[in-house]
Amino acid sequence: MKKFNKILSVLLFGYSVFGSTAALAAEKAKTQPVANDAKTTAEPTTRNDAVIFKIHDINPVSEEGIVTGCDFTVTLYNRTAINFRSFTINLEWQDSVDERFKFERYIESFIGSDDFVKQQDFIGKEVVDKPLQTAITVNAFGVDKQISVRSHVDNDKCYLMLSTAVYSVSPCDIARSVETSAGSGFDNKDCSHLFQFVDTSNPEYFGQFKKISATDVAAQNVISENRELSDIDAVINKIVENLGTSDKTLTNIN
Repeated sequence: MKKFNKILSVLLFGYSVFGSTAALAAEKAKTQPVANDAKTTAEPTTRNDAVIFKIHDINPVSEEGIVTGCDFTVTLYNRTAINFRSFTINLEWQDSVDERFKFERYIESFIGSDDFVKQQDFIGKEVVDKPLQTAITVNAFGVDKQISVRSHVDNDKCYLMLSTAVYSVSPCDIARSVETSAGSGFDNKDCSHLFQFVDTSNPEYFGQFKKISATDVAAQNVISENRELSDIDAVINKIVENLGTSDKTLTNIN
């Protein structure tokens, strides 16, 4: 009888421990992002079948206090199944400065429209905003490879490089398949659809690029946690079942 009471105490202790663990795990699961949640899917993410790239570490270069250019880094990660001999990414950022804050508008608001027209020859013609443009060439870029390229552009509007860019990838030279000795069909042509630009509006911009997107990582974590909770539930159910059997045995003994 004493031996049975000792076994029963162990089972009850195990039940309380697993019950507390399950409660904590369930509470944790409530706070974790769910892959199918509308809020999660609404966030920008990256493709698992693209060469993802971002512009970062942007540093203005100045001479005698005047900005004359921008040093920056481009980091790329190849998630495709394609090996590239070489490609060139052509980037363009439009000037996003509001019309109200341009120098000419400031002068006009200060002296008035009539005087602004009279002084036009003295002030000079309005400067037409030119987009910030640059091109990055990468050679020998294989599958699952990550590379960072340091570059420079002669432009004083370095802040534009933190926003979304219009880009194209051309020329694009893709390695031929060794097995089939057939061409890819993109040699020296545009292959922009194989690339994805990641800007600061995307949460993945601020982390390390990985083989799969952050959204898929979150989904895998949810599946793993649900599996752990299921395993805990199975253990608890087994303990409860054993307690029921023990209760019947105790009743028979009495």
